Amino acid sequence: MFTPSFLRSILLFAAVSLPLGYCPAQSAAPGHPTAVPLSLKEAVQLAMKQNPQRLIAGIAAQEADRNRQIALSPLLPQAGIEADAALEQYNLQIVEKLPRRLGAGPYQFTEAGPAFSQKIFSLPLIRGYQIGKEGVREAMADESVAREEVTQLVVTQYLLVLRANAAYEAARARVALAERLYQQATDLEKTGVGLSIDTVRANVELQNERQTLIDADTQTRTTKYALGELLDLPATETPEPSDALSFFDLPAYDGAAMISRALGQRPEMRAVKSQERIASLAHKEAHDQIFPAIAFNGFWSYQGEHFNNGIPGYSYQISLDFPLFTGGRIHAETERASLEEQRIAEQDRALRDQIVAEVKSALDELEAARNSVDVANLGLKLATEEVAQAQRRFQAGVTTNIEVITAQDELARASDNQIEALYRFNQSRANLARAIGEIENTYEQ
Repeated sequence: MFTPSFLRSILLFAAVSLPLGYCPAQSAAPGHPTAVPLSLKEAVQLAMKQNPQRLIAGIAAQEADRNRQIALSPLLPQAGIEADAALEQYNLQIVEKLPRRLGAGPYQFTEAGPAFSQKIFSLPLIRGYQIGKEGVREAMADESVAREEVTQLVVTQYLLVLRANAAYEAARARVALAERLYQQATDLEKTGVGLSIDTVRANVELQNERQTLIDADTQTRTTKYALGELLDLPATETPEPSDALSFFDLPAYDGAAMISRALGQRPEMRAVKSQERIASLAHKEAHDQIFPAIAFNGFWSYQGEHFNNGIPGYSYQISLDFPLFTGGRIHAETERASLEEQRIAEQDRALRDQIVAEVKSALDELEAARNSVDVANLGLKLATEEVAQAQRRFQAGVTTNIEVITAQDELARASDNQIEALYRFNQSRANLARAIGEIENTYEQ
């Protein structure tokens, strides 16, 4: 006969006490993927190194810095070496309106020397460089957004794998319990104490639990495949989490303080602030086209028919470009930039509302999940005791095993509830960290 302590140890070990460092046994058969043990921290760190989306965001930040360098280039002195050699002949008739054609030339000349230019004053170019600098800040903020999003995906998928593993172990424990109860019913039937229907019921329950175990095993595999994709692991490797679903006390959170914190440090807010500054600079850039632009350029060259009979030639000039009439282009570009500022301002307002809602929801979900864990723990304890009592009553012949089957079903539901409560608690904690913009720091450090 199974004692209450024996039943409790089986179910609590499967559903509650999965220790850190636990790994289900892996097949070592040739051709099977190699299991790669990873803690949650190690999984996040690995994703930051090789997740494609994270790498793409990093490349975009580098591209933004190159764009800044390109925008700076027109403001810096430009210099180069120029060389020309030519043999030319003209028809003087087309120049002097002679009655007959008269050739001039051929003339031969060569020249070589440096040419240089410098923009002395051009507000649009200055604004373009400022936009490039702000674009780097925006790209860096976007990269932080990508890092946060990838971290959230990895944490969520890692927790799904832990939930699947816990469900698998709980299902395996219930199969073991169902097998023992089926054997008990068979033995009682042989001794004449039990009925054939009791044995059939126990066998049906055993097959149901075996089907649940098959589904749970499949779930452990598919969730690991998704995690491996996020980590960009080779096809020959599969991640094997070394952590487990856990519960721990958390401090009380001040909702207003958390919202203020999120608005101040979410990378999305930094990105939209950069967009606002870029839109403002673009507005100024369009308007500043009404101002004159001043440039200096020139050349110095050695000129002659041949290099052995040349003399220096040079030209230095300052140019002033002052637009008078542009067909309404400057006004239209200014208005377009103003509309862009309005659009981004609305985007900023919508983002603020979204962040506030996310923080509030995450705090409520975390509190509910914390309470659910306590309720689920008590429910599992009571369901375990119910199975033990029903088994003793059936053993004593007081009742049929309908009570045992019912208790088994209640125990399965209580076990699933506890696993789900632990999963929601850990997921809610991750959601709160993401809502305030600290999920990478929370799980990578």
